[in-house]
Amino acid sequence: MPSPSAPRPRPSPPPRLNTTQLHGRPPIQQHTYPPSPSPSLALPHHHLLDLTDAEAALLDATDASLSPSHLHAAHFQPRASNSMGSGRTFSRASRPRLRHVLFAALGLASLLYLLQPFSAFSRHSRDGVVREKIQFEFKKNGVEAGDKERAEAVRETMRDTFWTYRKAAWGMDEVRPVSGGNRTSRNGWAATIVDSLTTTAMMGLEEEFMLELNFTLAIDFNHAIDLVDPFETTIRYLGSLVSTVDLIDSGSMGFTVPQTQRDALLRQAQFLADKLAPAFDSPTGMVWPRVNWTTNVGCREHPEGRPYKGYPHATIGPARAGSNWLENMSLSRLTGEAAYGRNATNAWRPLVWNKWVEEWPGLIDGPWDIMTGTPYEVRTRSWDAGHDSYYEYLIKAHILIPSDPHSVKYRTRWLQAVQSTEDNLVYRAQVKAGPGKGHRYLHQWRSGWLLNEMGHLACFAGGNLLLGGRYTATPRAFQLGLDLVDTCHHLYATAGPTKIGPEYVSWLPEGHDGAYEPGSEHQMSQLRDKGYWVADARWMLRPETVESYFYAYRITGEKKYQDWAWDAYQAMVKASKAEFGYAEVQDVTREPGAANRRDKEESFWGAETLKYLWLTMSSEGTGSLDEWVYSTEAHPFRIVK
Repeated sequence: MPSPSAPRPRPSPPPRLNTTQLHGRPPIQQHTYPPSPSPSLALPHHHLLDLTDAEAALLDATDASLSPSHLHAAHFQPRASNSMGSGRTFSRASRPRLRHVLFAALGLASLLYLLQPFSAFSRHSRDGVVREKIQFEFKKNGVEAGDKERAEAVRETMRDTFWTYRKAAWGMDEVRPVSGGNRTSRNGWAATIVDSLTTTAMMGLEEEFMLELNFTLAIDFNHAIDLVDPFETTIRYLGSLVSTVDLIDSGSMGFTVPQTQRDALLRQAQFLADKLAPAFDSPTGMVWPRVNWTTNVGCREHPEGRPYKGYPHATIGPARAGSNWLENMSLSRLTGEAAYGRNATNAWRPLVWNKWVEEWPGLIDGPWDIMTGTPYEVRTRSWDAGHDSYYEYLIKAHILIPSDPHSVKYRTRWLQAVQSTEDNLVYRAQVKAGPGKGHRYLHQWRSGWLLNEMGHLACFAGGNLLLGGRYTATPRAFQLGLDLVDTCHHLYATAGPTKIGPEYVSWLPEGHDGAYEPGSEHQMSQLRDKGYWVADARWMLRPETVESYFYAYRITGEKKYQDWAWDAYQAMVKASKAEFGYAEVQDVTREPGAANRRDKEESFWGAETLKYLWLTMSSEGTGSLDEWVYSTEAHPFRIVK
């Protein structure tokens, strides 16, 4: 009998699911994708993306004139073109025509704004947009949001995380929490230090923050160990640098940082963003999987790391194309350099303004060929790994900068995706016994098969749906968010003695054929007892479930979510605490203890997991969702009002 933590045996491929089975309606005609434009053609973006004339004019005007003036940035002088090989990255429009072009762009934006069609899925105000207050008003309702004792306990865990890392692995990317060794996993730039800057800042850990800040200012981002991953570098390094400047400027840290150090930190962020510029230098504007830091050229992964062996072009998932916008638009606001935000907008244009027929509107096929802008032949639709933060950033982009000319488009695309997700990817699990309903799960779709599998990563969706559902006044999205938070809590409460949710679970969907079935008697037993079986029993210090608890508590005001977060915190510390930090759990279905730990601690333990736990225990004004938008790495950016 295989152990519960072993990868489950894959059954033979099931019969191909047809549309009638899945949706109760006749099969939809499968569309043939048209030939892609040659990557050698220097086409205007609107030609490549097959936009309407009005959209094309607006995008061209934005390209020519996008400046952070609408983001409250000071006037700046154009800078010379960058020499890193990124042709579009740092070009500047001539300033004498800026005002006229900007007026034209704003006029077109207003026209599109008023003409924008809206789905019946959402309720809208007279001007087509609902912008509701996001957080529950605790004080107005006579409720104290924070719990000082619990918040201090989490803060002490962050302090312990810092000092054990400093003792054993200072300056390295990661500490090995069991052995006291270290790992170089993020190019040797001390990922744990940089990624947790915003956590020590928000928690008011002045000594720890200043040690991190001084080290960060001395990092040489001009040199890297191995090829650089633009996705990880943007969310862990660049996002933290930019967000920390925002936190310093906000005066909310409880201590002050000298202006010289604040300015030096912003220069570090800008230098790193400039070095990342070649990542955007592809025929479609989509991001290369890697950047060669020595030659300053975007490139593919090493041959052994490429996801599709033998395929001639680089491919990326939607998350890689979409998880640049918050970080780079905020950097544009702080520096007055429009190119950063423009690059990020270009990177997800092929998805937001998708030229391919969408069988389920808003749900994007992936992965994508960045040379041709064509979905790869093995197509997946999902809110799980590889797709997740694309959808996360659509609604967050709309919230961060409502005045952005594409803000309404981002909101509309998110609402489309949510409706298509509920219609096609959300099903209840079969009830294990007795009356009642099974929990609702997020499924995945892959080339015609319904994948009844959900990863811990997908548990972010509950919080994202609550955030977007509240902000856009969309009751169905909000309810789906509540249901998914409940599902992820169910996994934590029932998976095993650790009281922590596993990396992957599967279930039998009610009324539908799933691609997977239990592969052992042990998994059959889990299905009978829990209503699901554990497909991958690891816990990798991931934050997504407690992230959704944070959103649920701050938005609804219901104390049960704060209590769930406290339960999770206690379970996490008990299962993961090691001599030199906090270790991954090998198998959440086994008793916690030293024999059930893996010698690994990724930087998001401090950057995300502990931050969300602490915020859930803190006062309502701390990191308010009405003032800040959190990145996929939990770095907060100030909302442009």
